[in-house]
Amino acid sequence: GTRAAAMVLLFVAATLASRWPAWQTARRGVVQRLRAAGIGAAPLDRVGTILIENDQRAVSIDEGRLERYVSALLEAARCRHFDVGILLTTDDAVRELNMRYRGIDAPTDILSFPFHDEAEPGEVPDAVPTDDEDLLNLGDLIVSVPYVSRVCEADARRPRGADDDDRGVSAAMADVFDVEARLPLLIIHGLCHLMNYDHETEEDYEVMVRLEDRLIARLREVQAAEA
Repeated sequence: GTRAAAMVLLFVAATLASRWPAWQTARRGVVQRLRAAGIGAAPLDRVGTILIENDQRAVSIDEGRLERYVSALLEAARCRHFDVGILLTTDDAVRELNMRYRGIDAPTDILSFPFHDEAEPGEVPDAVPTDDEDLLNLGDLIVSVPYVSRVCEADARRPRGADDDDRGVSAAMADVFDVEARLPLLIIHGLCHLMNYDHETEEDYEVMVRLEDRLIARLREVQAAEA
């Protein structure tokens, strides 16, 4: 089932990144001890864990800043009480996962593994029971940072076409050629997939791109406040 697949993914991630901790178990244990002592918020007031694991060395990433951006994006998506894992890794790691789960023997920029893949697009914040912490898991995003770096270099050389869409993450990334600046935009796209939005049809794309634009606007607000 979905939960079993998610646990398999966490095991694979642990194999690919030796520093990936058993963070869900540890976090649940801490929360349970705090609640037993009468400390802590009710489930709906809970703020989920954002685990960012960076096992690549191609590009320096400010993980603290990225976590702040992801936190703001989760809140804007009404998913602040969900845990999410982000692995910043290598071409080889992403290629292995891409082959194992999608049958594609090649790296890519980002892979999204939703925990609640049975839910309808956008349904997760309202459909998932908030009194069971085992279910408050949005999923995992796996990013090949070297792949993103190569795409940034290629995009910098490519003139933007008149027919290019001016909406969503694709448009927002069109003029962003710095890897670290592009990462939160890619994560917006990935978060939409974790909420089961897709772009297989034009109708699906229209729904997804509206959410992307809303999250991009929130990201811009946070970045402006930090400038």
